[in-house]
Formats: sequence, C-alpha cells, structure tokens
Amino acid sequence: MRPLLLILLPLALALPTEGPPPPPGPLKAFQGAHLIFHAAPVQYEMTVPADGHFHPTPNNGLNVNLIDAPDFNIDQCEFHTKGPATFVWQTVPSGVGDWRISQYAVGPPQIITGVTCRGTCLGVYSTCYENGMFLGTCCNGYCAANKCRPYRNF
Repeated sequence: MRPLLLILLPLALALPTEGPPPPPGPLKAFQGAHLIFHAAPVQYEMTVPADGHFHPTPNNGLNVNLIDAPDFNIDQCEFHTKGPATFVWQTVPSGVGDWRISQYAVGPPQIITGVTCRGTCLGVYSTCYENGMFLGTCCNGYCAANKCRPYRNF
C-alpha cells in the first residue's frame, strides 16, 4: 500500500489545480433613452437608462402633449401620468434629411410624473437579422433586408 501511495502522491501534486474564479468583468451599462417632452410652447429633455426602473421627470408641472424618442423605441417605455391619458404612436420629421422619429401624442395633455424604459434596441443600419436569427428591435425604424431602416418621408 505504501509503494502505491508513494507513486500516486507525486502524481496528485503534479496535477494542475483550479485557482479562484476570475474577478467579474465590468457591468454593462443600460442603453439610454433620450426623450423630449413638449408642453405647448416649451419643452424639456431627459435621458433615462432602459433599466426597468421608475425615473421621475425633472419638470413635472407641465401638461405634456407630445413625447419624442429620437434614438430609442418609444414603445419600450411606460409613461406615468397624474391622470388617465391615451398615448398614440406616430412618426414626425427628425430635422435630418427625410428621416422621421417616433413620437407619442398624449391626450389629453398630462403632467408626466415619470418614465420606465426597458430593453435595448438597434440603431439605423444595424443588423437586425443574421443567419435567419432575429437580433433585436430597431430603435427608430423597421427591419428590412436584415438591416434597421429609418422611417422616411414618403
């Protein structure tokens, strides 16, 4: 038994051992949703992380009638209001060529107390399908021929 132990002990010591697990990498930041709130002649802007948490608006005393989302899929955001409101999706000119951006019309105009955005989306001309696999929702446009295409004026 001792000779076997003397043979196996050096072999066991020569085997590689696993060290501690590597430290975790940096946390990925949440995608930001840039939003523009229009209240008749005034407006204010707000950027919120799409982290699924409630974020209060900085200027909640205004009755907002339009909300623009120039770089995020506005349907992935939930807007919290003081009273009942209807949100109607539409596209409007972006001011850049013939591109359009998504917008909610708020009716009746409401005080927006906060916003919750979730998920991620892909920018214009990003690949939305690859090898038949859906990669993600387009932020401000639609998926055609495997790429995110901008909404256009027709």
